[in-house]
Amino acid sequence: MEKHAKRLHPFKIPFELWKLLKGNVFFIIMLYVLNFGSEKMYMKVLQIVFLVYLIWNVLSIILKWYTYKYQIKEGTIYITSGIFSKSYRTVPLHKVQNVQQRTTVFHKIFRLTSLTFETGMTGDQGTLPFEVISRKEAERLEGEYSSKQELQVIELDSPEERKAEDMEPIEKTIHFTPTKQDVLKASFTSLSFLALIPIVATLYNTLDDFINLENAEGFFAKLLDTWWIITIVLVGLICIAVAFGIISTFVKYGKYEISSDHDRIYIKKGLLDESAFSIQKEKVQAVEISQSIIKRLLGLAEVKLISAGSTGDEELETNTLYPFLSIEMAYGMVEEILPAYKVERSMESLSKQAFKIRMLRPSFFWILTTVAIYYFKPSLWYISLILLAIIYTLRILDYKNSRYLLNDEFIQFKSGSLETSLFITKRSKVIQIEVERTKLQKLFGLASIETINRSKPVHHTKLQDVSIEYADEFYTWYTGRTKNIQVE
Repeated sequence: MEKHAKRLHPFKIPFELWKLLKGNVFFIIMLYVLNFGSEKMYMKVLQIVFLVYLIWNVLSIILKWYTYKYQIKEGTIYITSGIFSKSYRTVPLHKVQNVQQRTTVFHKIFRLTSLTFETGMTGDQGTLPFEVISRKEAERLEGEYSSKQELQVIELDSPEERKAEDMEPIEKTIHFTPTKQDVLKASFTSLSFLALIPIVATLYNTLDDFINLENAEGFFAKLLDTWWIITIVLVGLICIAVAFGIISTFVKYGKYEISSDHDRIYIKKGLLDESAFSIQKEKVQAVEISQSIIKRLLGLAEVKLISAGSTGDEELETNTLYPFLSIEMAYGMVEEILPAYKVERSMESLSKQAFKIRMLRPSFFWILTTVAIYYFKPSLWYISLILLAIIYTLRILDYKNSRYLLNDEFIQFKSGSLETSLFITKRSKVIQIEVERTKLQKLFGLASIETINRSKPVHHTKLQDVSIEYADEFYTWYTGRTKNIQVE
């Protein structure tokens, strides 16, 4: 392996040094800026200890880069790492579930990128990151992976299908790119303009450290006595907040593109910090369509893909189709990208018995809160009534929003009060089900059902208070999975 093994790009070193500096900037300022030249013995000891810590980390970064080597041979990635003790890792490319690429501003400056292969394994062994590599090397790694996947498909096909595959080039179909109107909707729906508030507060506190703002506050207080000045200030602040929201949304969701080919789904986004995520269609275990209360009012929805492996970086929302699609477009896109899935608009609602049990089911949170109020502050008794009204309002909303449907090999659950979630999966993708009944549910002829799908972590979806007849039908439906089960 040593002969043809490669290291990550040398800029991996400054990349890690920057992360080290960013993670310890508070201690550096406290120890070496604010307490520079301090005569206190404990401060000198802290400065020396922290300096040793920094030097060790710098050396460790250099040595880790030098000892980390990788090589692809016969469809398998071989990795050697370790400073004092060597560790060896092998990952067959056919085990890779998803591919994620991210290009931050740092990467862009030096024409580099990062690539992550994600497997179905749990823990640190589940991902295979190449944090700093050239774009050419990223293309080579992706090419090796793609060729391995295509080879697997060809091996399963007949000779006639192989010839057809060789003659027809794989083409991507672009399903969605946001318009200016979509960006405007996203900026208001995401409430990104509210992010300006902590930024302004931070700037104010920073200026207060250098400038005495007490006199300025008095001057501004006199100005704000005039109604027209207040109006101008409010309009100006609103315009700045809206502009900030639009710009930040455009930076985050700019260059957004959802596309697919016969085997994979591709999601790209980001203007400054670019990210790209791809997932095999056959690895999609379920689809989740969620709506917050604001999105419901605007008729928008967010579609998430639940994968057998890790579904990308949660912070980057790489496994999410554009989070501000119209509800009809969201349904249509699921069916267009994943022809094996079908979203049924009409579903069955819960029975009246389910409504009764939800009204009778005790709220232990409310009971404990009421006891605490009565014991510590009886004068605030009205808070208990307000809390009880909120709890029952949410229960009523959840009852009205809850739906379910069995449709051949598909199952759909919908639940939620202020935020609703529609879950769709195939019988062959469900690895386990649970049907349970509490004593109260037995009195009303009800049960709770749950599906469990492969993901990282394992994905649980539960629907409470369905009729016992439907629970039996659900159980019978699942036992027929052997007819179309897929071994992955």
